[in-house]
Amino acid sequence: MASSSGTAGPANDMTALKENLYLACVSTADDDPKLVFHQDTLKSFGIIPNNDINLLLPVIQALVNDKLLKAVHDGTGGIGWRLRTEDEAKKFKSLTAEQEMVYGLIDEAEHEGIWTKTIKAKLKIHDTVMNKAIKHLESKNMIAEMKSVEHPTRKMWIKASLRPSERATGGPWYTDGELDEEFISQCMSVIYAHVKKKSFYVSASAMRKPKRTINGKHMTSEQAKAARDKVLGKEEQEKSNVRAEKARRYEAHFPMPVGYNDYPGLDEITQYVDRNEFTNQILTASEIQQLLDIMCYDDILERVLGVGDGVGYRALRRTLLDEEDGGSVLNEAPCGRCPVFDLCEEGGPVGPSNCEYLTQWLKE
Repeated sequence: MASSSGTAGPANDMTALKENLYLACVSTADDDPKLVFHQDTLKSFGIIPNNDINLLLPVIQALVNDKLLKAVHDGTGGIGWRLRTEDEAKKFKSLTAEQEMVYGLIDEAEHEGIWTKTIKAKLKIHDTVMNKAIKHLESKNMIAEMKSVEHPTRKMWIKASLRPSERATGGPWYTDGELDEEFISQCMSVIYAHVKKKSFYVSASAMRKPKRTINGKHMTSEQAKAARDKVLGKEEQEKSNVRAEKARRYEAHFPMPVGYNDYPGLDEITQYVDRNEFTNQILTASEIQQLLDIMCYDDILERVLGVGDGVGYRALRRTLLDEEDGGSVLNEAPCGRCPVFDLCEEGGPVGPSNCEYLTQWLKE
């Protein structure tokens, strides 16, 4: 430990002071690599004899010269120092002055990366000098080019050991700088399927295929059948059958009763998506929340207060049908689309008992 006087001795040896002060900084910054040290903090370590500022400053400068500390502005107008690892210091010491300046700016940009024009503007160096330095740093695998969804046309650089921030990459919703709409849709489908299961109960009786009766008016047989067949051909009949089945399923789903509180919240949905394992990416709660917000905005889901962790989500009933299937079961019968519906009656040119389309529909 430091001696009590400024006389010569091991504690005053510059090498020993540098090593001890650096080790103290390493220990302190272990949980926060971005920690900024100030003079008072460095004094508090008790490394410098008598906390002599005239001795502390040369020790700090020696560490700066060895690239183990770098001077930074602390945001309050003052100056502090941030720690570098020994491996990082070796990289800086191997560089020329121009290369060090370029690498220093890229280092300071951290996860956000930096634009080549910004490097040039800050250093006020010629393109040739800058490009040569960048080429050297890239060849040594010290920096790497990065893409930014915010600035897709800019040439950006980042330290090779760092991953770009979500702000730069767009997070999991972007692939190679492009919005991955297919992946987003897949995620929303998984979320919707889980929420829907807890949003409705299904009536077995409502799922039974209903019988229908149709009333109508007179028309000549040839005219009525020709007009009917023109609209209700085999292909149209099949489409109508599919829509009718969807409509039956829709009308069999009923909202949960008042007081029901098992609607899934953010934590449950996040855990469900994680367990589903449809993707190798791990989606955080904040990323799932982004999708939930979009689905609420698009009227697919709605928020329910006072559930679980405070907010739950339930599916809107109308989402059970596609937009083109928004009708009820009644108007999904072929009669609802028949051009001679008003002429349909028993004993008339067309009627329920002799309509092949209605007979087939009732058999479903």
